[in-house]
Amino acid sequence: MADITGFSPHAVGGVDLLNLAERRMEWLQNRETVLAGNVANANTPKYSPKDVSPFQGVLNSAQAVTLMRTQPGHMTGPGGGTYAHNTGHVSSIDGNRVVLEDELAKIADTNDQHRFATTVYGRYMGMYSMALGGGSGSSS
Repeated sequence: MADITGFSPHAVGGVDLLNLAERRMEWLQNRETVLAGNVANANTPKYSPKDVSPFQGVLNSAQAVTLMRTQPGHMTGPGGGTYAHNTGHVSSIDGNRVVLEDELAKIADTNDQHRFATTVYGRYMGMYSMALGGGSGSSS
């Protein structure tokens, strides 16, 4: 949370680390949902697997100027979200393009990234707490 001077206590080198971690976790959650949908539709005729835009694209759009929604009836502009897009694979006889091995590999990769992000976030919060004098430990 920034004060009136624009200083954010979590910003390091101009990057708000907690906001970045939150955006990464949200992106990973969206990707897990899309990949789970691919696996669930592995037997659906003419289904094409989807994936989300790379996280780098989310970061780039976060740095861009976005339109403000001033009335409830206004449409939201593009920015910061994740969007599913079809991936190209060879289709089966029924037109389904899901390759379960590929989807499971993507799910495992996403799980590893999620575990890494939560570990980094937890360690950052531990250092932040220690710096504020909260310590990590047990009292005697």
